[in-house]
Amino acid sequence: MVIETRIADTNAAAGRRATVGAEHHTRGAAAARHGRLTVRGRVIAVVLSALLAWGCLGMIGARDARSDLGAMQVTTYTVRPGDTLWVYASSITPEGGDVSETVEQLKALNNLPSSALQTGQRIVVPLA
Repeated sequence: MVIETRIADTNAAAGRRATVGAEHHTRGAAAARHGRLTVRGRVIAVVLSALLAWGCLGMIGARDARSDLGAMQVTTYTVRPGDTLWVYASSITPEGGDVSETVEQLKALNNLPSSALQTGQRIVVPLA
C-alpha cells in the first residue's frame, strides 16, 4: 500500500504540473483567439510601425535634385503689391519665348512650391 500511495502521489504531482503548463499555453491561445498581442507581438508591432513612419517621412521629405539650370548670373527682386509670378515672368521672357517655362525656372530657382508670391518677398531672378 505504501508503494501504491507513493505512485499515486507522484502521478498526482505530475498531473498538477502538466495542468499548470497547459493553463499557461491555454492562456496564450485564448489571448490569440481574443485578438490580444503578446509582449513579443507588441514589440514587433511597434518596431514595424516606427519603420513605416520613418519610410513615409523619408518619401515626403525627398525632393528632386535640380541641376539642369546651369550657371547663370542672378539678382534679387522684391515683390511689390499686385505682382504675380506670371506677370513678372512675362516681363523678363524674351520676345517669342514661353512664359510658362520662365515661371517654372523661377519656381525651381527659388524652391517655390507654387506660383503664389507675397508682397515684400525677395526672389532670385536671372539677369537679362
